[in-house]
Amino acid sequence: MGEQIREMVLADYDAVVALWKSTPGVDIRPVTDGKEGIERLLARNPGLSVVAVNDRELVGCALASHDGRRGFLQHVVVAPASRGQGLARAMIDRCIERLREHHLGWVHLDVVVDNEAAMAFWEKAGWHRVDTLTRLSRAL
Repeated sequence: MGEQIREMVLADYDAVVALWKSTPGVDIRPVTDGKEGIERLLARNPGLSVVAVNDRELVGCALASHDGRRGFLQHVVVAPASRGQGLARAMIDRCIERLREHHLGWVHLDVVVDNEAAMAFWEKAGWHRVDTLTRLSRAL
């Protein structure tokens, strides 16, 4: 694998958004996924989010954060040309390793309801659906 996984920095923002926009099934939220929202995420959760770079081109990203009790993974994406090489798992492993340092009980992630490819990936990687909960949201 020629890709380098490193900590995400705000300077990666434009390339990360371009990757999200080119990936079906990624639900981009205007406030939380805007530049200021990602800046807040990175500042509140230093060292947790990662990107994958191949020859200076950003080919993957994984956002990670925590609330002091649980960890969260979001927008784990790998460019189609770089898929199937273990890059997503390597980014996830790096994020989980860093989340473990915070002594959290669980790591959660959301998958867009009709994104069957993502569900298949996560289930194959050992993640499971939590059917006892339904996420509710409210805009601030």
